[in-house]
Amino acid sequence: MPPTTRTTGKRYPERLSYDREAAYAVLDQALVAHVGLATDEGPVVLPTLHVRDGDRLLLHGSAYGRFMTEAASGVEVCVTVTLFDGLILGRAASHHSGAYRSVMVFGRATGIEDHEERAELLGQIVEGIVPGRLSGARAARRPSTDEAAYTAVLALPIEEFSLKTRSGFARDEPKDDGVEAWAGTIPFNVTPGTPVPDALTGARFPAPDTSALRGIQHNG
Repeated sequence: MPPTTRTTGKRYPERLSYDREAAYAVLDQALVAHVGLATDEGPVVLPTLHVRDGDRLLLHGSAYGRFMTEAASGVEVCVTVTLFDGLILGRAASHHSGAYRSVMVFGRATGIEDHEERAELLGQIVEGIVPGRLSGARAARRPSTDEAAYTAVLALPIEEFSLKTRSGFARDEPKDDGVEAWAGTIPFNVTPGTPVPDALTGARFPAPDTSALRGIQHNG
């Protein structure tokens, strides 16, 4: 994807990429997207769960909330998805940093108005986050068209985007080579905990397979 004025990096441009497959890998692994937009009351950034559907992002929320109504009105939005991979420690405090992979997508989102399609996409969002949740013998009930009436879905084309990554070690200067301090990286991993059933479930059903969940991250 060729860079645009908004996706052209001015600081550390060597960390930027416009490779679609690499960006999609980050979007498909991360759980939370932060959606920024300008409103009459000022800028707002809101978190939401997301899934990628081909060359578009699916975002959801209350059909009556400010986020959905404002974003669906045709205003420009900026969606940021980040995987934090670890801390980078240098011999000088000024060279401490973080390891990350971050995708930024600009564009205008479109609200899905048809309730049948919206219900189908809501199910797709659930399946994209917890694979198998809506299939099998003990599947959760799929979203209904009535439920789709109060849960909105936005589709954002992935057309103007960039991927920025930071890895490796600190960029220490030669003057700090003699500082007697530990320097290196501290990897961060994200793993799900043990599922806790509610009172009604008890021990009647086996717990979901957490190994297939989105968001699991092993980095080192």
